[in-house]
Amino acid sequence: MRRTAFSFLLIIILTTFCTSRRSQYGVVLADIDSLTEVDADSARRLLARLGNEMNDAPAEVLAYYQLLLVKADDKAHVRHTSDSLINIVATYFKKNPQSGHLPEAYYYVGRVNSDLQNGERAFIFFQKALLEDSTHVSIHLKSRIYAQIGYIYLRNSLYEEALNMQQLAYFYCKQEGDTLGMRYSSEDIQTITALASIDSVRDAFKTERLMKVQKLAEQVKSQALYEKNTKLQEENTRNRLIAWGGSIGFILALAGAGTILYRRYKHHHDESTNSTLSPTKKRQFYDKDIDELLTTHIYNNKALKEVDWKTIETKLLSAFPVFKEKLFSLYQLSDTEYHICMLIKIDVSPSNIAKLMAIGNSAVSQNRLRMQQKVFGGKGTAKDWDKFILSL
Repeated sequence: MRRTAFSFLLIIILTTFCTSRRSQYGVVLADIDSLTEVDADSARRLLARLGNEMNDAPAEVLAYYQLLLVKADDKAHVRHTSDSLINIVATYFKKNPQSGHLPEAYYYVGRVNSDLQNGERAFIFFQKALLEDSTHVSIHLKSRIYAQIGYIYLRNSLYEEALNMQQLAYFYCKQEGDTLGMRYSSEDIQTITALASIDSVRDAFKTERLMKVQKLAEQVKSQALYEKNTKLQEENTRNRLIAWGGSIGFILALAGAGTILYRRYKHHHDESTNSTLSPTKKRQFYDKDIDELLTTHIYNNKALKEVDWKTIETKLLSAFPVFKEKLFSLYQLSDTEYHICMLIKIDVSPSNIAKLMAIGNSAVSQNRLRMQQKVFGGKGTAKDWDKFILSL
């Protein structure tokens, strides 16, 4: 019955695809993607039939199709023997991240390299997948990534770290309501716990392996942050060039309309420039209750209490749900560092941060500088850290 239903689905998809080939690319591949999760063998057969149709497909569609080829093989437990195809896919989606497929492409680079017994490269790409924009990293994908990282730790006899990863995998499976995934994670947790009880000694070799893995994770994070900052700088430069180009074009158009009109415009432009040397800052976050809370404490020179910090965190995370997750993926911040980052995110000045935390201005500056240099390998200033926090 199940096979008949899937066969019927395959016929419908093929018919639809042939009827309106170019307009139905996305719909058909999305259907196959869904089919892969429940019947990978049928998905593999369908993808094979669509091979010729991909000859004139747009580049993004072809990359998605190739990603599904790797995914369907992986779901069908077909052992990967080469990483050539998935590397091409990952390179394309890295250059074109707007599709949202990059985290999954990174995940499958990791899976392929796991089959190729290249645990170091697999670990790097699982970390890359986690560090991508959280809007594109689904709960389902997170659970799979953490499970795979757990297996890498397990193969290196790092039982405590493996257990932590599988517990995270279970947590995300539970969030998604994935009962099958929860069962697998529970079985893995039981296995790891049993192995840990037998081999409880952490010798020098295990410590060395752990340090190597931790160093890899830090390198991946630093590279991801560097690439993000570079991208932001490129976007800012591009926007400035566009703005300058528009301004120059506008000025030239006015000049063509006549000397008098140009002079009037130039006079107005000069006045406007002078009046906006210190423009009002557009705030990312505004909440009336939080503003009143902070204003009252600053005016009375009172430090925030624990209940105040919880209120601020709740309001801030409702506006920026992944702010804390992204921040703590860099390293384990202290309470003081986290509080400073929250206040930066809601546009509180360094001098007012000092008042709200009952610490000196120099302490605020030193904490900001220390976080910047720790995350970015000793580079940057305290103001650079503020810009980075505002970009999260």
